Amino acid sequence: MSFSNEELLDMYSDMVNARVMGEQIIEYIKSGRIAGAIHPSIGQEAISAGVIQAFKKSPVKKNYGTCTHRSQRISIWRMGWKPFVGELLGRSTGVNSGVSGEYHTTDIDGCTIPATGALGNTWGILAGVAWALKQQGRKDEICFAPYGDGAVQEGATYEAMNIATLYKLPILFFVENNQIAMSTPTTQETVLENISDRAAAFNMRGVTVDGNDPIAVCEAIMEGMDLAAKCEPNIVEAKTFRWEGHFIGDPQTYRDLSFRDHLDDIDPIIKYENVLKEQGVIDDRMIVKVHDDERKKVQDIFEGTFNDAPATEEMVMDYNRLYSNDCGGEL
Repeated sequence: MSFSNEELLDMYSDMVNARVMGEQIIEYIKSGRIAGAIHPSIGQEAISAGVIQAFKKSPVKKNYGTCTHRSQRISIWRMGWKPFVGELLGRSTGVNSGVSGEYHTTDIDGCTIPATGALGNTWGILAGVAWALKQQGRKDEICFAPYGDGAVQEGATYEAMNIATLYKLPILFFVENNQIAMSTPTTQETVLENISDRAAAFNMRGVTVDGNDPIAVCEAIMEGMDLAAKCEPNIVEAKTFRWEGHFIGDPQTYRDLSFRDHLDDIDPIIKYENVLKEQGVIDDRMIVKVHDDERKKVQDIFEGTFNDAPATEEMVMDYNRLYSNDCGGEL
């Protein structure tokens, strides 16, 4: 698959943007400006960059999905910077008026489906959405179903895959395998080397790619979306590595942190910079400019959104945000 220099640089900017945003969020949490257990994506930026580029390049008209724990950049692509950051900061300008937080943002118009708090059940919901798309005859519309390596171990996952293949649903199951689920390494979750191998049990196509290579991720996602649009459900697994804890503030006493002494060797941004340099797409001057531009972009949107009005008690306690009618009663 060929990529223009513009597309290659676009993925690079997305990676840098995601890194800067992750660092900014950590700084704000440690300084007390953001409350909550945010799940950082530092070290996994190639995945969101590759996925977003696939969304842009694919002929599929619409893809519906949920937020992911770590690829927040995908959520921003779906709903826009201001609505996402507003939600992250608990501001009334957020896509859900600041009452949902990072992971539970919902924007049906922007193709963002609600995610469940109990991880492992959301694939079932998205299989239902895919079923609806097929029943309604909505061609070139699919579901993009993201999970982590931990959530994919849950039983509902396999019910969803079974239903998807049985009824030939337009869905792409995507596994962001960062090798550790909360505090449990993948080796204690499954005996399989590649989670995508489970696709064979459902007569599905399954592929595993280097999640630190945005080009490989983009190509795999585009192929997966193409199959899903033909009502051929499939699995794409992207292997990466989680630098930070499950949440910001996690002491990570459950693993050896000596890898921090060699981050440059595993940094997906540095690796991709070297690829672009070899191809003559980028030089050191441009690298500095991209980092400066993306840092300013992120700081401006966060600082500007901090000034927005916070969510009110009435917004938080409005049960009509949870129920379609008044059956919820008074909270």
